[in-house]
Amino acid sequence: MRKESLKIARAFAAGVAASAARTRTDGQAVYLHGNRIAQREPDGSIWVTLAGWGTVTTRDRVNTLCRVLGSGVHFYQRDHVQHVAFPDGAAFETCPRDRWEIVAAGGKILHTPDPLLAAEG
Repeated sequence: MRKESLKIARAFAAGVAASAARTRTDGQAVYLHGNRIAQREPDGSIWVTLAGWGTVTTRDRVNTLCRVLGSGVHFYQRDHVQHVAFPDGAAFETCPRDRWEIVAAGGKILHTPDPLLAAEG
């Protein structure tokens, strides 16, 4: 977890604007190099994505956000393929463009993927 990742994740969680190391948030979305990697929807749900970039930096930003929000979701790479893992031990291969809902409407932390949201990719 990098210092700049933590700054952005905490700002997003608090709903305030911040920027650091090519990453910014307006409190409602997080952008890395201009690509949206997280979004808080009007109903309170939050989704994350690697936005097509399965890089160490993108995974660090998304994983830090997941930790700060308490979701327990973790993205990693194995044999050049992106994966997403959940606290219950479930893990899935994921396309870097897939979106994963980590907080449901009303603020409930999710620990399983929403297959419909993931299928939208």
